[in-house]
Amino acid sequence: MIEARGLSYAVNQRSILRDLDFTVERNDFVLVFGRNGAGKSTLLRVLAGMLREAKGEVRLAGRSLASYARKDLAMRLSYLPQADEFALPMLVRDVLLAGRYPYRSIFQKLTRRDMEAFAAGVAQFGLEGLLTRNMQTLSGGERKKVLLAGAFIQDVPLILLDEPLSFLDPASALHLVRLLEALHREGRTIVVVSHEIERFFPLATKMLALQSGALRYFGDRMFSTQLFQDIYGVSFQRITAAGREIIFVNE
Repeated sequence: MIEARGLSYAVNQRSILRDLDFTVERNDFVLVFGRNGAGKSTLLRVLAGMLREAKGEVRLAGRSLASYARKDLAMRLSYLPQADEFALPMLVRDVLLAGRYPYRSIFQKLTRRDMEAFAAGVAQFGLEGLLTRNMQTLSGGERKKVLLAGAFIQDVPLILLDEPLSFLDPASALHLVRLLEALHREGRTIVVVSHEIERFFPLATKMLALQSGALRYFGDRMFSTQLFQDIYGVSFQRITAAGREIIFVNE
């Protein structure tokens, strides 16, 4: 699906990512974690094709990411940044419908399929009452829900999410986790950057741990007290309750 070979990225000669090698297969659910400043968000932006000056190579579906036109890339992956990166004064409805732009020309009207995808996203995220609101008037949690809905309306095989649960209330966070779980079952490939290890560890098929821009671990999901201790400086415990695997910080 998407792979990195010798991937490095630096800003003003300061190394952010250092010589990363990994392959995300189709229908993987990858949890990316690491301390603040480890390079997680930068990695996601590189994979989304937003930082094309990175060294090394990223390939999507066997083809160099750099060779994709923006519109072509938007039909293959969806990238959700952290909510506070969104500052455009757009109506919620227009933000959501923008997710369908890769599927039509600039002069082509919205199709029935476009409107079906739009209606499904609005209903899934309960956005009916926000459609005529300006994005800049929304709370952080409301903006996050709109951007998440837009990513799903885009309807692509690869979804990249950066801290998707930030600003969400507990009910909204639970709804999103369940929706991601359902999308993964349907065959989507998901890469999520999150400090919410407890939420996403049970869903992940693979884990990618970054430490100071270097790859500390990439592979099948595993519970390793040593890995979490090395990354975060705290230990985690794991229990099984009501048939569910639960991990938590050992205080």
